[in-house]
Amino acid sequence: MNPRSTYHHGDLRAALVAAARELVAEKGVAGLSVAEAARRAGVSAAAPYRHFDGRAALLSAAATDAGRHLRAEMQAALEQSRCAGDPTGALTGSRGEEAGATGGRRTSDPVADAVDQLATLARVYVRFQRTHGAAFELILADELHEIPDEERREVTRTLFDLLLSPAMTITGDVRAANPLLRSFSAVVNGFSQLSSSGVTRGYPVDLRGFPDEGELAAAEAAHAVRVLARAAAEPVAPER
Repeated sequence: MNPRSTYHHGDLRAALVAAARELVAEKGVAGLSVAEAARRAGVSAAAPYRHFDGRAALLSAAATDAGRHLRAEMQAALEQSRCAGDPTGALTGSRGEEAGATGGRRTSDPVADAVDQLATLARVYVRFQRTHGAAFELILADELHEIPDEERREVTRTLFDLLLSPAMTITGDVRAANPLLRSFSAVVNGFSQLSSSGVTRGYPVDLRGFPDEGELAAAEAAHAVRVLARAAAEPVAPER
């Protein structure tokens, strides 16, 4: 979405945030500048300072906006999964379910439900990253830790809690949940970047009924997280 097309009087802040997110998607966090965001929003270089003290404040606002969008998609996917029983663990583009997958439907087994929730969220993460460019780089940017913005921190806490809750149900406590969440992050980031990184270039891709490689990657990530989560429910000592 072009920030210029959405800006009108009274909506400058939103236009600048959209421009900032666009810049980060193209150039990474280091490529964000207030002047360039102003140019893309179609306003003077001084105009952003009516709303933001400087680059750090604009970066924080953009991260908050990205986090809100991700949170909304995560919550919507979990609700849809609970209501409709989406087969999030299935590795087929049809409605056939993977053996043992409940697709998010509530069962009498809270661990099985939690596994479904993490699989659902894995699919959301991959879709979001592929759709929104460097969204996670923005939300988790190191320099944000030095910026006091309680609104952004609350959004970030909510995102983490949406993952921590099912992980704790699966593993039993916070300490044991940490390795599972690290594995979750590795899987979703890996599948998000699989096609764009060039790692699979030259290899034939069987879409297995999915509309494109992005949806296939999301389904494969969900499947991988499901396997990891089930294994975490019956932990063994890691190899040294």
